[in-house]
Amino acid sequence: MLVEDDFPLCGEWGWRGIVDVMRVLEDNRTPSASMGRWGGFVGTGGSGLIIHRSVLPILTHVLRIHASLNSPLPPGIPRRPPDIIIQDCLLGVDPLCPAYKILTSSSKGCSSSLVITSRLVMDHVGSDKSTAAGRVYSPEKWRCGWRHPFHGRQEVVVVPV
Repeated sequence: MLVEDDFPLCGEWGWRGIVDVMRVLEDNRTPSASMGRWGGFVGTGGSGLIIHRSVLPILTHVLRIHASLNSPLPPGIPRRPPDIIIQDCLLGVDPLCPAYKILTSSSKGCSSSLVITSRLVMDHVGSDKSTAAGRVYSPEKWRCGWRHPFHGRQEVVVVPV
């Protein structure tokens, strides 16, 4: 799990949220599956990202491609900050990362590669800062209890907190 130093956990209920996300991730894992859900996301930015070891080699390669000045990025793929690259890869929407598809009655045939908490379970002390150029947030934004920014996306499974 990636955690930045300005993202403290939101108390006991925050810890329960992380445990519940981990439970969903592990409940879906079977020995015969080559890939399962790749991760969880309980914070915002680059913090609170839970990454399964099976996707680390892919993610490492994708991050190196984006970091290289002579990058072999295909045309039309913009350079992005590392936290956005990791999020996109775990969501299965980065064209350089394989998309995970699961067909179940609960997902209605949609892709669901990432497990999130319904609300942020990590506070962000530096909440007015962003890795995105020119983006500035209110200091009250992205704090404990805020609705997770990915809540409502088809690519995620939501764990209520």
